[in-house]
Amino acid sequence: MFGTYFYNKNIRNIVILFGTVFNDISVRKVTSAGVVQEEFKVPIAYGPAEKYLVRLRQATDVSKGKIGLTLPRMSFEFTSITYDPARKLQTTKRHKAIKSLGTVEGINLVVGGSGYTSVPVVKFTGGGATTQATATATILDGAVTGFTGLTPGSGYTSTPTVKITGGGGANASATANLDVNTSVFASVYNPVPYNFDFTLSVMVKNSDDGTQILEQILPYFTPEYHVTMNEMSALGIKRDIPIIFTGLSTEDSYEGDFMTRRALIHTLSFVVQGFLYGPTSDMGIIRTVDVNKYNATASTSKLSNTQVKPNPLTADLDDDYGYTTTITE
Repeated sequence: MFGTYFYNKNIRNIVILFGTVFNDISVRKVTSAGVVQEEFKVPIAYGPAEKYLVRLRQATDVSKGKIGLTLPRMSFEFTSITYDPARKLQTTKRHKAIKSLGTVEGINLVVGGSGYTSVPVVKFTGGGATTQATATATILDGAVTGFTGLTPGSGYTSTPTVKITGGGGANASATANLDVNTSVFASVYNPVPYNFDFTLSVMVKNSDDGTQILEQILPYFTPEYHVTMNEMSALGIKRDIPIIFTGLSTEDSYEGDFMTRRALIHTLSFVVQGFLYGPTSDMGIIRTVDVNKYNATASTSKLSNTQVKPNPLTADLDDDYGYTTTITE
């Protein structure tokens, strides 16, 4: 049953999301007269606080490759994950998005640029193509005027980027027009809710540095703070993810002689209410609707048949198309 490979990067993205929330904290050194002498951002990294405390107590000796740490700094760690039945969604519901597979049918010149003394290189990148399209630019009076010799490529799942380089000029730009030959839905079932437990360690030498950091964090949590996350970029699924503050503890690690470096540690606990998605699959797009009408009193007596199809049948989503309705009595 298991063994079909898929990787949506849900857990990885939740870890990155949590760390990003706290990557812009600053500390100021102020004189008694209120003059700011120094302001710097507090560095944050993934890992347990104990790892950084060991480095903190190491003596700095560059010649021996030993570099101690300076405070303040922060670290965070993903500690556990638990299923959350209270947020369970309907299991069989699917999320769908158009997945286009096609070729490049044309290039739209946006800006011709200037200063071109020779034909620049046209390059297609991205789009998930099996084979990238190619084309040749035409120039007149130092500007790009159009494109010739287009080979359409194949297997595009999204519109590629067109780059125009070389030729001695600059600023020319263009976009590709995708010809969708086959369209399918990429779909995924509703995700499964899980709670992700995180700890954020704030390590400072001076008490005032710690209170500055805490006061830039705690007021935003009531007790939750919502951050929008792109959960499934392939299907365009975005969701507001709650980050819930659950507690704070403080430890002063100073002990021993006067040579021991002090580290005042504030440990904040959080729960991130995230989701995990399963594998995606492809579904065909309905291009024909066929309706049979029967006599209400005699189910075997068909009165008429109605068929509705897009015109043309191979129309893309961006085409200006109509419908053909055929009624057979």
